[in-house]
Amino acid sequence: MRIHGGFHMARSLSNLFQNPAANIMSDIGKNAALMTDVINLSIGDPDMITPEPILNAAKDALTAGKTHYTASDGDPEYLDAIINFYQKNFNLTYAKENVRATVGAGHATFLAFGAILNPDDEVIIFSPYFSPYEVQIEAHHAKVVVVNCKAENNFQPTKEDIAAAITDKTKAILVNTPNNPTGAVYDQETLQALADLAKEHDFYLLADEVYWPFVYDDSDFVPLESLAPEHTLVAGSLSKVFAMTGFRIGYLIGPADVIAAAGLLNEGIDFSAPSISQAAGAYGLQHIDKITPALKAQFGERLEYVTTELNKLPWLKILPVAGSIYLFADISATGMDDVAFSNYLLEKTGVLVIPGQAFGEAGKGYIRIAVTQDMATLEKAVVAFSKLSF
Repeated sequence: MRIHGGFHMARSLSNLFQNPAANIMSDIGKNAALMTDVINLSIGDPDMITPEPILNAAKDALTAGKTHYTASDGDPEYLDAIINFYQKNFNLTYAKENVRATVGAGHATFLAFGAILNPDDEVIIFSPYFSPYEVQIEAHHAKVVVVNCKAENNFQPTKEDIAAAITDKTKAILVNTPNNPTGAVYDQETLQALADLAKEHDFYLLADEVYWPFVYDDSDFVPLESLAPEHTLVAGSLSKVFAMTGFRIGYLIGPADVIAAAGLLNEGIDFSAPSISQAAGAYGLQHIDKITPALKAQFGERLEYVTTELNKLPWLKILPVAGSIYLFADISATGMDDVAFSNYLLEKTGVLVIPGQAFGEAGKGYIRIAVTQDMATLEKAVVAFSKLSF
């Protein structure tokens, strides 16, 4: 407590941030930016330059003077591109009132939570999970309920575990497939169970589908919204799909009343997504069949190579590649916990990864490896791993 003008002033920070838990991912990101001569396999930012046709679309938008605000919900061309994309690829029909442009998927999930959550509502998330989910839920004064997923079930939740976590306060379940950090791709049975439970108990499903094109296990991506359209909100991003992370562009899809509420909330945040990014994103979505397959093939080659080579080490195990741009490696055979191992790996080899516990309790004993560097760099990383022994 400090004294100002003769009055006692309470600490100004929200209770949520007065004694925050350690944020391993954030700390690693900050430290990585200051490091040199490091093989950085920690970050989910593809090394590829955004494909030239998308860059040209951005340049054309600049030349045309599209440097102003768009409508709050998004530029009509961008919204139409999203609508047409979902109709063409997933046979899902949306109107403009069901869609809004966002500044990436993180913005979409934040708006979605703000639109639906009341204090003391509960949101179920599956561990290992992308850590910002937890912060966003708590920022809206709701309660995080964690369901742990196990490697023996390919890091997918079981229907029994999900059902056991549901209470009369459950407002939503967040579903991320293909999954960051595990690479899991939820099968039809798991997705159908989630859809059935949402209908039975009348709660929302918030589908984080950032990595939807990157499925490598001979199965097709199944959008959760196709199974429970009235109960599903979709957080989408073009960051990974088109290697355009710096454009900060995504979208939120859902029932019209939720999208309208998200729009009211967004009026006090940033009004509209970047106009140039929307123009670039519209072009990408309109030409996705010509652009994304090459990116998918590159990531697939990298995932297969690193998995094959690192699985030769007796102290490390990676499940067969399913999806995303990450590998989740079991390092428990080293006898070290994942934080200690990650520090040891960095110190001895200069390879930077993220400890699994950054993604929740179920991530302990694992590390996340992002294949977001070129093959030459990944080959150096494999050699570095192979020099360690336990």
